[in-house]
Amino acid sequence: MPQPQHLVRAWSVRAHAARTQMEAGARARRWLWFREAFPDIERLRVVDLGGSTEFWLHAPVRPAHVRVVATADGSAELTGWLVREAGDPLAWSGSCDVVVCDGLLDRLSAPTDRARLADVVHACAERYWVRASAREHPLDPETSLPAVHLLPGHVRSRIGGSAPVLFPARRAELRSRFPGAVVRGERVAGFVASWVAAKPRADHLPSRT
Repeated sequence: MPQPQHLVRAWSVRAHAARTQMEAGARARRWLWFREAFPDIERLRVVDLGGSTEFWLHAPVRPAHVRVVATADGSAELTGWLVREAGDPLAWSGSCDVVVCDGLLDRLSAPTDRARLADVVHACAERYWVRASAREHPLDPETSLPAVHLLPGHVRSRIGGSAPVLFPARRAELRSRFPGAVVRGERVAGFVASWVAAKPRADHLPSRT
């Protein structure tokens, strides 16, 4: 008789493949939003907190320079415009034109760490792009089981067989931590799958949805 956790893992693999296919259109729309918020992106210096170099190598936009700050084996200049810097994104200090934080907020479980991330974003640049999976979505982003992400962490670990690594955010949290930003919902199959808080230049404000 298969153990419940094995059944959850098997379901998660299949569900993740299906969701990845459905999210292809959402990713394309996301880049359109990004271009709408930062139409001058080719001239801007970007710091990506907690991201990956692969994200930018496959992106349909190319900023003037990108510095990816994340825990890694070491720092390296991969191209003339893309640099990986080993370090703690929550402790980074510096300045840039735009801060990008795609998926880091919902990898932080402690409210204090989430607050620190918001502080770093505000300190580094006036403009930013922050995306996090939506807590309002009916399915857990890790197991794709209904409402599992709404349960306490120790219960989630018993269901999935390992400690949860994703802690989705509510729209209200994005609005609270990033006041003045335009918060938009990224819909997949009719449900909001993630929230994007974008703070462009005042004359580049995208439409609210």
